[in-house]
Amino acid sequence: MNIYKNIRVIFIGAPGTGKGTQSELLTKKYRVPKISVGELLRKLVNNNISNDINSGELISDSIVCNIVKIRIYKRDCNNGFILDGFPRNINQAQYLTINNIKINFVFNIKLSYKIIIKRLLGRRIHNLSGRIYHIKYNPPLVSDLDNITGEKLSSRKDDNVDIIKHRLKVHEKQIGDIVNYYKQEVKLGNILLYREIDGSKPINLVHAEIINSINHFS
Repeated sequence: MNIYKNIRVIFIGAPGTGKGTQSELLTKKYRVPKISVGELLRKLVNNNISNDINSGELISDSIVCNIVKIRIYKRDCNNGFILDGFPRNINQAQYLTINNIKINFVFNIKLSYKIIIKRLLGRRIHNLSGRIYHIKYNPPLVSDLDNITGEKLSSRKDDNVDIIKHRLKVHEKQIGDIVNYYKQEVKLGNILLYREIDGSKPINLVHAEIINSINHFS
């Protein structure tokens, strides 16, 4: 199998570890779509779902898995995709396997919660595209404006201290089972690599480590 023509990557890790940024970098390099569950959910008109997201609550597995499956089955995913923050629990991980959705690489970006909170409070989003910036670590060329469109950037409604801490607690409950699952999937030969990445490194060094990991199997 030619990895470059069929690259299927999952980024897992707590909110604010840099999954979205690294997903965007891989999307540019391999020209396969980034699939962010948060972005997909925010496009839904259902106000109840929107309220759950903004309060830091997890959406039901049936809804999340269904929209991910529909997205992956679109034509632009034929040569691969980057999953940003999915799966978030063991049921979602097993859903991919049950539905024969092949994954090649799983990267778990790790970062201390203290740094995560600082990062999320400084995060800025271009709502239409999902492009992510940070006022310190990845600032736009012009303050508070998207690099591509020049449109105003905004903070996510769930990027406040109380909601961030709640989201981190939810993540802590779920991540152990997911890690164990993908380590076992490597042993079974179902995926090529599970790797933990130090998210405190500069963005370019984290990206280089991910690319080197993928190149090892090319």
